Amino acid sequence: MRNNEATVTHMCRAFALLLLGLSVSTAAQNPKSVTFLRLGQQIVEQRLQTPAPSEGWSAVLRKQYQKSGIQPNQLSQLSVAGASEPMLICTLKGRGDSAIVVSASLEVPPTEGKRSVAWASLAMLPLLAESMNSASTDSSIVLIAFPPDKHRVSSSRRYVESLSTSQRDKIKAVVEISGVGRGASSYDVKPQDRYLADWLVVAAASLRQGAPAKSEYFDTEKFADARAFRSANVSAITVSSTPQRLASAWNWPGVAVEAIDTSAYYTTYQELCVFLIDIDRATRGESPRTSVAVASSSDRLVPKAPQFTDEQASTMIVRQIGEARDQYHAGTLRLAIVPELHDLVCQMSRNNQLDAALFEELLKKKNLNGTVVVASSDYPNLAPEQLQGLKVARYHSLSVSSCVVPSDGEHPSIYWIAAVAY
Repeated sequence: MRNNEATVTHMCRAFALLLLGLSVSTAAQNPKSVTFLRLGQQIVEQRLQTPAPSEGWSAVLRKQYQKSGIQPNQLSQLSVAGASEPMLICTLKGRGDSAIVVSASLEVPPTEGKRSVAWASLAMLPLLAESMNSASTDSSIVLIAFPPDKHRVSSSRRYVESLSTSQRDKIKAVVEISGVGRGASSYDVKPQDRYLADWLVVAAASLRQGAPAKSEYFDTEKFADARAFRSANVSAITVSSTPQRLASAWNWPGVAVEAIDTSAYYTTYQELCVFLIDIDRATRGESPRTSVAVASSSDRLVPKAPQFTDEQASTMIVRQIGEARDQYHAGTLRLAIVPELHDLVCQMSRNNQLDAALFEELLKKKNLNGTVVVASSDYPNLAPEQLQGLKVARYHSLSVSSCVVPSDGEHPSIYWIAAVAY
């Protein structure tokens, strides 16, 4: 059976388990293939059943780890001062001494809808454990279920404070899972850890899935684990989802539908599997923006970075601009569509020459005042100096378009980009 992407092969096992031989699109200097177990969607959906009110989540989580093939010596508990119960930790030992921490919360929300979402986030831990337990990784994968704290101080913060400097230094990255499955994948990350968001986007693209969005602002206050590790200078990202909103609540953007979309949840699960392998294979702090050009034409076995579509590339640039403006407390830009923009970008790519004049003429034709940035590179990315004018100037609208020149097999794809703010 053949997967949608040429680099992925898999075999059926017991109707629901897929064993993937994946040539990961990560650090090109390490062309080894990896193997991990991908669960079928039916099994994943079965794990989403919220425990009965009489069942303790920690006990149910332990049972799910056992069903996932996790051995007793891979599970441990650790008491944290102020917490209502011990942390439950699952450790998948790697070859080296670094670790990737994956966290979720054991806190049980008061309402049924929020409980289903919170349990889905927690249930992701044994799903990832079962999938990653068969993978050979350099870093140990440490999955932590943090209990609620009695004193309004997150148990993750107390845990981080208990770690020594050497222990913190061994943590390569932290991936907090919170609010997943309500819709398409989203993320929250600070500018210094932007590379983690890039790898999440690469993971989605390699699976032919849409690019994850930036998390809604009303969700980010709940992302306590990533905030705790980040305060100790440990790179961290929160993976969440974009919730649906009540039809009557458009004037109240914080009112979201707390319900699970099983297809969206399964998509996030797959992305997280590839994402964990990606950041394990990359060197600490490495971005796909820098690793994409490492492969040489003489080494045919080195996997190329995935090719993004025109739409994915444009989306990535829009989010990069938005995050840069947020960082400098500039007003956000309202997205707008300029129908002629894509044709002009493709014309620029055919001429193989950056030319901002085409777009400046378009602005004049439409009687608009604004600024233009054009770029061409082997990754959808604007340089800091290119972002400067877009994040400082007080423009109201933004239109971005990309035209991708596909790889010829020896060289990476080229992304031609135009961003017009007015």
